[in-house]
Amino acid sequence: MKKNLNNLENFYQESLFTFNSYKCYCAIDTINVNPGEIKRIFKVNSLKSEPIKFAFQPKHGLVRISQQNGAVEEENILSSLLSIDPDNIENYKKFFEKNGFLYTLSGDGFVKIEDESLLTIIDRMKATVELMSQISLIQRKNYDRILTLTLALLLSDDKSIQIGNHQYEICKPEILKNELSISSTINEDSFNFRCDENYYFKVKDSIYGESSVHLDEYKHFIYDDELLTPFWRSIVHSYVNHFQAPRNARLLIEVLYHVFFNIGWFWNNTYEKIDFAKAPEWEYFDSKLKEALLEVAKIVVADEINRNLNGVYPEYDSTIMEPRWRVDSLISALYFSIFYMKPNIELTRICANPRCGKYFTVSRTSLKKKYCSPECANRANQNRYRANKKV
Repeated sequence: MKKNLNNLENFYQESLFTFNSYKCYCAIDTINVNPGEIKRIFKVNSLKSEPIKFAFQPKHGLVRISQQNGAVEEENILSSLLSIDPDNIENYKKFFEKNGFLYTLSGDGFVKIEDESLLTIIDRMKATVELMSQISLIQRKNYDRILTLTLALLLSDDKSIQIGNHQYEICKPEILKNELSISSTINEDSFNFRCDENYYFKVKDSIYGESSVHLDEYKHFIYDDELLTPFWRSIVHSYVNHFQAPRNARLLIEVLYHVFFNIGWFWNNTYEKIDFAKAPEWEYFDSKLKEALLEVAKIVVADEINRNLNGVYPEYDSTIMEPRWRVDSLISALYFSIFYMKPNIELTRICANPRCGKYFTVSRTSLKKKYCSPECANRANQNRYRANKKV
């Protein structure tokens, strides 16, 4: 139902930013790559004859405004996008037809993007929003989930997704890449390591004060172990040889080192799980490492948001004689919505009803509210009742 605003002029003036775009035509082509393997291609084109307008206020979120009467046609556009079930790809098509594409497109032809690339972009938004909420929980933080999300965002392979004339960049934080680049210029001096009688030497460590490393194991990691990738070799090298790195860079290295070499080696990690090579030794995931992980998670969230605000610019509005923000695309507006979230006040959660999946906001101090609405809570209770009755 459309929501009329009593004073549209005040609404616009109180908005932190407004954004103009166009609805789009969207089609999905299904390609059979191999028997049982399909690939879906989104083909989109902006409809310049159908403009749409967005505005953002903290209490409303990013909303779509009617061009005819100024009514709010849809609230919390970010939640609408993140709540779409990725298995129902057609709902992304419907979203773009109403709200325009992630980027404003030019030209008369189609712009193409594979479903895998599109879901990669949206998954990163979901992971960022969830990680912000997990970090900000006052009690019962899910550290396993924080670790999984942090590693997924932090260790994603660098790549660029081309969308028409636009590029969406996925890359490791600059602070990590710069540290590995600097530490690679530092020569290791293992001959002068001060080892005890069992050939262990000490490494300065901001998490534990100091850490013991066996000289033979260190040399094996750096020179001989064929299973260790160049990235993890560089982590070991930085950890042992560059303890004078800037604090945040050093903390990133230390957390990665202790997770990989103390808890367990892993080769793949997604937003859902870490694929350890063998049973992880969770006893090493102690309170000190968890505390350090929270700091690293905050660094990762900040980096992810800041990198995706490259389409947001300050400007001075001569009409109202006040500063405003200019936003050049829907994806910038969505990340700007994340930028303005206040997890110290309210959290964004996904509804616990498995058939819903809607994102909703709740007070940070609320530990019990797991459902977006009483209807979803009732449905979930009914489903549990039926399941227990069958047992």
